[in-house]
Amino acid sequence: MQSKWKLWLIPLAIILAFGLFRGGDIWGKGETSKAKPMQTVSTRAVTKTRVENTLLLTGSIEAINEAIISAKVSMGGRVSSILVENGDQVSAGQSLVVLDSQDYLNRLTAAEAALKIAEANLTTALADYRRYQELYRQGAISAKEFEAMEAAYAIAEAQVSSAAATVATHQEDLKNTTIISPISGLVANRNVKTGQMVSPQSGPLMTVQDISSVYVVVNIEQKDLAVIKKGLPAEIRVDAFGDKIFHGVVEVINPVANEGARVFATKIKVANGEGLLKPGMFAKAEIKTGEAVEVLTIPQGALTTKQGLYFVFIPDGDRVKRVQVEIGQVINQLVEVKKGLSEGQQVVVTNVNKLMDQEKVNFAK
Repeated sequence: MQSKWKLWLIPLAIILAFGLFRGGDIWGKGETSKAKPMQTVSTRAVTKTRVENTLLLTGSIEAINEAIISAKVSMGGRVSSILVENGDQVSAGQSLVVLDSQDYLNRLTAAEAALKIAEANLTTALADYRRYQELYRQGAISAKEFEAMEAAYAIAEAQVSSAAATVATHQEDLKNTTIISPISGLVANRNVKTGQMVSPQSGPLMTVQDISSVYVVVNIEQKDLAVIKKGLPAEIRVDAFGDKIFHGVVEVINPVANEGARVFATKIKVANGEGLLKPGMFAKAEIKTGEAVEVLTIPQGALTTKQGLYFVFIPDGDRVKRVQVEIGQVINQLVEVKKGLSEGQQVVVTNVNKLMDQEKVNFAK
């Protein structure tokens, strides 16, 4: 009986030994193969960088001078030809649209004929007036007769004035059948077709925009209004031209806040000799508000984000510690740090997106 029990122990021992062997292989080598390798990271010191006091804003570009082109003919007219297209450069006084002028020419001819008749009647009335005046002086006619002739002469004068005004009106209408540009600039928003009937009530036919200089219009919050003054320099950038900088000057500050947003519309004048800046473009404006100051900065690569917050890793013995920071403006490849770090403190600048708080690392020398 005892020998049978011993025989059962032999296979049990073999099973246990095999299990220990396999378990050592799994829990030993397997565990080691899955362990996260220790990372090697580099650090940089928090430094001070000298920067100008600036206010960063976004806005839009508008033409400094814009002319709305509309029909001026009093009775309206039909478009016979259009001489320009959107984007064309035009000069002040250049013809843009021509209307059919025959009706206005006929009206002018009739008005000039009526004026001649009125002038002839006035000549006759003047002669009669002078004759009656002499007769009245001699006592040959009564005062009543002279007053009647005096009134007839006054009516003839009024008729000439009225006829002359009608001629002037038709001359102006005939002149306005050719619509010209009052300024030099680029044609935009053309909204007229050949054969279309137009009148002063038809609305704009097109605009001409002088963009030799433009305004960048930005909104200034109340808290920043005290530092914004006319004459402050500004640097302008637009996405279409990458890092190209356009230089401008603050020229107009609206003294009344927008009722909805409670901001103050401010215009920065920018020279635009090449015509690169177009009305309607979005722009980034950096207004220089004061003398240069020193700020704490770190490389952009030191930052990591989580849920809209910014963090850096700092050495903590042989580990790294995650610290929240408040950042400011970007200065070339550096970022201003407003809160969370001090000058000279080391921050990790490599592999920051792979690190975890309190992770053990190797620090590169």
